[in-house]
Amino acid sequence: MSHDIWDVLGIEPTRDRDAIRRAYARKLRVTNPEDDAEGFMRLREAHDEAVARIDWDWMWEEDDDGDGDGEPDVQAGDPLAAAASAAPIALATLERPAPPSPAPLTPEAQELAARIERLELLLRGQEVAPAAELEAAFHAVLNAEALEQITVADEVETRLAHLLLETAPRSDALLAPAVDAFRWRRDDLHFEPSAAAEAIIQRRDFVERRDRLLRNDDQARAVVAVLQGPPTAKIPLWRRLNPRFEIVMKTLLERLGAGDGVLMAGFDAETVALWRRRYERPRLSSGMIWFTLGAPLLAPLIAAVNNLSPLALLAVYVATAGVILAGQLSYLYGYLRLKTAWEIHRSWRAGALERIGWAPLSLVLLPVSALLPDTLWSPLAVTGLGALLLAWTFVTTDAASGLALPLHQRLLGQVAPFAWALSLPLFDVDVISPSMILALSVAAAVDFRGGAQGMQAWHLEMGKPLRLFGALAFLAAVIAAGLTAWRMTGETPPSWAPLCVAVILALAIGHRLPTAVLGEQLAQVRYYGMFVLFWLSRALDAVVGSWLVTSSLWMLIGMATGVVLSLIIEARDRTPAR
Repeated sequence: MSHDIWDVLGIEPTRDRDAIRRAYARKLRVTNPEDDAEGFMRLREAHDEAVARIDWDWMWEEDDDGDGDGEPDVQAGDPLAAAASAAPIALATLERPAPPSPAPLTPEAQELAARIERLELLLRGQEVAPAAELEAAFHAVLNAEALEQITVADEVETRLAHLLLETAPRSDALLAPAVDAFRWRRDDLHFEPSAAAEAIIQRRDFVERRDRLLRNDDQARAVVAVLQGPPTAKIPLWRRLNPRFEIVMKTLLERLGAGDGVLMAGFDAETVALWRRRYERPRLSSGMIWFTLGAPLLAPLIAAVNNLSPLALLAVYVATAGVILAGQLSYLYGYLRLKTAWEIHRSWRAGALERIGWAPLSLVLLPVSALLPDTLWSPLAVTGLGALLLAWTFVTTDAASGLALPLHQRLLGQVAPFAWALSLPLFDVDVISPSMILALSVAAAVDFRGGAQGMQAWHLEMGKPLRLFGALAFLAAVIAAGLTAWRMTGETPPSWAPLCVAVILALAIGHRLPTAVLGEQLAQVRYYGMFVLFWLSRALDAVVGSWLVTSSLWMLIGMATGVVLSLIIEARDRTPAR
């Protein structure tokens, strides 16, 4: 630029981004783009060049100690580094503004000091001032003539920011006017608000959402009143049993953070800490209590159809409620405590067997279930072992992460084995026992819950040679199962047919580990191909005369196709082997 950018901004050369931003904001007040388009363009170009010079290290000498206008901005190279964090900003981390220099006061400065003193008196006084009076006093400060000087404007802006934070929640009505007046923005990369300004923006957003909720939600008003009151306040039982009250309370406590941030103004710290401790320990929620009371009503309704006596109906209700309550207590004091102990004490040092050992064991349970005798004790034994495997899976895993397959693809992978297993009895093929159905349900549930963690261990923790060996082992097992299935041809399935079917079901669930690299499009093509193969298998059924054999081959050919495609992708991968 032909003119000096610092003269246009009205400040001395500086590397302080905040000083440049404040100078630009002050100049904007007296530069109207419609009246002085050329002046506005010069101001904008001066601002952009001043900000750009911060990032150009060669524009500044390395031995420059600064001119007193500010420290070098350590975040200048990363404009997103000052983005708002989710946690509320702690007031203790904010530096108080330096006291103004003891310079002789001009009449304009005296008038400004008087206006600031009046605003502070309204905010700190014993009586709560009306919002209109606060806004009038705040705008009177902004319209003071002394603010035409950049240094004075900077000091006043910093002082007002800290004043608004220190006097919250009385100053809540001034948060939005302050953000608009000082042009504090998060979404403008040219402006990086200071810590105090960022705290004000954070509280402004919180207050706006809170006020909208209070206008429309009676339970929200009750929650806010409870947290603003003393910890000894009594809450009606009907209020505490309202599920909406509990949901709003948990949401608000999570938003308030650790209890030392700018959002805590107006709330009682002891009350907030008390309610946070209540929800941190295991407890029956209001939703659980209503479910325990309401769900057993279905049992008496069913029993009433059988013309049972009132005493028998009451016994059925109490027994059902007791079972539901026992299950909920087991969840609270059994599962949750085990999961907490795992996450705190064991997960960070657990080996692969502890983290994903449930995956192979759930697949082994399938052929084991096929070997059990057809008695009442077999389903009970499978149910007990399956419950232990499911508990192990849920304790050591979280909800499906981004590494998981899309939901519809995961469901399709679970449905295909079930559809095949349930189709066999329709064709008079008696090879599926109740124990096998239970074992298949356990394996599918384990895979649905922990499939993402298993895929992560397969593709990220195993080296490429080991992954290739594992895929080849899957392929060999599929081929061996196919050769064995071909031997089941005949009118009567052999005695070992249930074992062969159970192995095929286990392979159908387990082969999804190596085939996860196919991606959604290739997986869709493979499943569509399996549907086409299904109708071709109907023709093969006419030749072979055994739906058990043709459907088994249909399942195995689909699995073999997926494993072969995954081997091709792994072989073409140029990533160095680990």
